[in-house]
Amino acid sequence: MTHAAIKDLKDPISYFFLSMLVKTAIAAYFNRIEVRGAAGLPKDGAFICVANHTSRWDGLVLGRLIDRPSTFMVHPNELRGLQGALLRKVGAFPANPKSDFAGFVAERFRYNEPFVIFPEGNVFYDGQTHPFKKGFARVALTAAQNDLDVPIIPLAVGYQWKQRKIVVSVGAPISVLEYRQVYAANPAETLRALCTSIHREVLALRADLGFEADRKQLLAVNSGLHFMRS
Repeated sequence: MTHAAIKDLKDPISYFFLSMLVKTAIAAYFNRIEVRGAAGLPKDGAFICVANHTSRWDGLVLGRLIDRPSTFMVHPNELRGLQGALLRKVGAFPANPKSDFAGFVAERFRYNEPFVIFPEGNVFYDGQTHPFKKGFARVALTAAQNDLDVPIIPLAVGYQWKQRKIVVSVGAPISVLEYRQVYAANPAETLRALCTSIHREVLALRADLGFEADRKQLLAVNSGLHFMRS
């Protein structure tokens, strides 16, 4: 099978100026950012940041928190026109199941770049975390098969709009090396198990931040209902 090629189009100068613009925009609109577990966000080295997606601010907020060149998987519609050109300059590439995105990201890990993904696949404004697609799990397991110990960092982000406050909770890093052997034997079930596990972690972080809809979802997941998308 031939995969569509993905190119890394990051540009250091564009990254510097756009990151300054993002920091200015966030500081101008929001009064405060509260980050729980900030020490769990690595200052160097590769990792996979898996977060919920409830606002178009999310990508900007995570870029501001990570504060170093990263790779982002985004919906192809976000990469159109001038916006798309700018996003590519700071590390964005389109989600495309026909591309070898897992191999591409694994290669960026060798440059110690973080990978940021919103596995719901879209922005949802209803206040709850939706089912996860499996792409991030495939990236993590591909890296593990290439002997790269790249942890997954689950992260929850939310907003208190009246107070113009951002709330973030960073979870403990999760290694996927233990999944390597079972992934080789049963890829589909391993992807499902890892996806369900990380979804549960994000729900728990959101519940701790006080988001009631996700607290209820967490109870359902813990009762044996799995939330996962193909």
